[in-house]
Amino acid sequence: MPPSLTISDVLDVEYPGPPAWSADGDFLAATAYEDDGNALFVTDPDGNRSWRFSPEECYVSDFEWSSTNSELLVATDAGELLLADPERRTTERLLSGPEPTESYTWSNDGTRFAFYRDGRPTVRDAETGTERGFDGPKRGPFLGESRMFAWSDDDTYLAYRFVEDETTHVGVIDVESASGQTDELVWRTHGEMANSCPAWLADGRVIFDRRGEGGTMRRIVAADPETGEETVLVEEIDRERGIVSSGAPAVSPDGTKIALSLPLDGWDHVHVVDVTSGERTQLTRGAFEDKGVADATPRWLDDETLVFASNRNDSGQRHLFAVTLDGDTTPLVETPGTNVHPRPAPDGETLAYVHADRARSPELRVSSVVDGEPRRLTRSSVEEWPTAPIDPDRIEFESAGRRIDGYLLDPRKSDSVADDAADLPAVVCVHGGPMRQMRDGWHPSRSYGLFYTYHQYLAAKGYACLFVNYRGGIGYGREFRQAIAGSRGEDEIEDVARAGEFLQSLDYVDADSVAVWGLSYGGYSTLQVLGTHPDTFSLGINLAGLADLELYREWAEETKYPAAVSTEVLRMGGEPWEVPERWDEASPVTHMADYEVPLYNFHGTGDRYVNFEQLDVVVETLTDLGKEFDADHYPGENHVFSKRATWRRTLRKVERVLEDER
Repeated sequence: MPPSLTISDVLDVEYPGPPAWSADGDFLAATAYEDDGNALFVTDPDGNRSWRFSPEECYVSDFEWSSTNSELLVATDAGELLLADPERRTTERLLSGPEPTESYTWSNDGTRFAFYRDGRPTVRDAETGTERGFDGPKRGPFLGESRMFAWSDDDTYLAYRFVEDETTHVGVIDVESASGQTDELVWRTHGEMANSCPAWLADGRVIFDRRGEGGTMRRIVAADPETGEETVLVEEIDRERGIVSSGAPAVSPDGTKIALSLPLDGWDHVHVVDVTSGERTQLTRGAFEDKGVADATPRWLDDETLVFASNRNDSGQRHLFAVTLDGDTTPLVETPGTNVHPRPAPDGETLAYVHADRARSPELRVSSVVDGEPRRLTRSSVEEWPTAPIDPDRIEFESAGRRIDGYLLDPRKSDSVADDAADLPAVVCVHGGPMRQMRDGWHPSRSYGLFYTYHQYLAAKGYACLFVNYRGGIGYGREFRQAIAGSRGEDEIEDVARAGEFLQSLDYVDADSVAVWGLSYGGYSTLQVLGTHPDTFSLGINLAGLADLELYREWAEETKYPAAVSTEVLRMGGEPWEVPERWDEASPVTHMADYEVPLYNFHGTGDRYVNFEQLDVVVETLTDLGKEFDADHYPGENHVFSKRATWRRTLRKVERVLEDER
């Protein structure tokens, strides 16, 4: 028998985060997940001076390069803030204590940095440690965005996001104001809309992302803090199916233009707006998506050129391209697989990015913008596996009037499974989001890369594994993403059921042993499909899925995001009192009386994305109904479990129940 994969092999795979360059371009950094949390990986572009830093008894939660040199702030999950010097490989503790701090942002001259202390905006002098707290509105309970603070070019003003009247706002502080005036905002947004992601333009205006009206309207607005005058630079409105664009606008180096991905012609493409004239230019076109991951935005290489990821070569892959303001597009990285998170070096000559493919889990790489020859800065541990990973097969099937695709791991390709093996068990894996997409090989994120890794383990043990890209996900155009508006819990669940039937149709699969599972929206899909299609699957496994949509909406609009941007009503086709039957039909709890197979559940009590009470609904309902189920809860665990021990226990149990329920 050939050597086999182990759960340790699965959990040893690392997932580097998006890279970031130091101001001088001498170093780049990224987080790297190990065991129970992130370490910090810092290296020079040649990979000759690498430093992996793990704080004692805690993990890295965030980092931020100085705007002027090669030092960086490193925040930990224990509430510490360190100043790290990768040249000397030293750290200095700047902050610690019981008050929560977050969202560190350097001033442009590198002498100060802003952050939230106990929710209040605070500015600290980097040399003296002197702090000044501002008594403006607080950060609030909602999840953060990609930009929470932004310094004006001369560092006299600080824009920040706060919460007031149950929605997010942007305000501007005069950081040079006299003592005693720390509670006054120079300017702020008002109204019921949600405002976020501030940035500054060269003309002294602040731009921000404004969304509202139940997820049907988006505007990119520029405001003059001195006069209060607002100008709409970009507007999207879709009252019927909702706005699906995402990603904060990127300001050009000279501050005169913004770039962002917009699906205005039905596909996500690169657009640039002249902030003076308001003229918008679409730079890329075609039946493909110029977006690497759901919240990605184009990056400026210089004032005339942008870099971005695109699936124009293959819908299940991503490659990197450059486009000029004239619309001339040039390939930069066309290595097969997924290449995302492009980050140009300060001199514009080198590109850092994350790469993954069929044979390698995510790696940090750099490439010359001129010749595109990649250099590996981290190396996938998959290369050290005792057996090679199985190449996925792209498959398609019909479902509710659409062609749905996915990726199949055929276990017979493994050295440990006979070529003529038959009556093999199978598993459908459902991604979360729903605005996500499984790829032709490893997914670049830990959330879904870990699932792909585990399915390699299952396939080597004889399981046929299918990743289904159901409607509502990215990669297939705006209409595909909007397809669940007004009918949540119906057609996308049909896609999941048809994926199960596809597996059942394979001559080497045991049609009576096809399981379904997933995380988040994948957990919701599992809970829903077991009740609406009770004859399809032999077993369900739910990780942090929704059971009661009204209960989730109430919680989410208080703690996760403002009601103004919530798409729950749009997905349901109306409020609960307007279409109560739709809310009932879309909630898995309604269908649990029809469950005919066992259900296993896992959820962390510290989940910030799906309220833990959803597991209570599952347990209470199935207990009352006398259904066969099992439920594990993990105190303090996150939406995507953080601890290696949690994943080891969960994955071993999943393997055991899959085997027991055959």
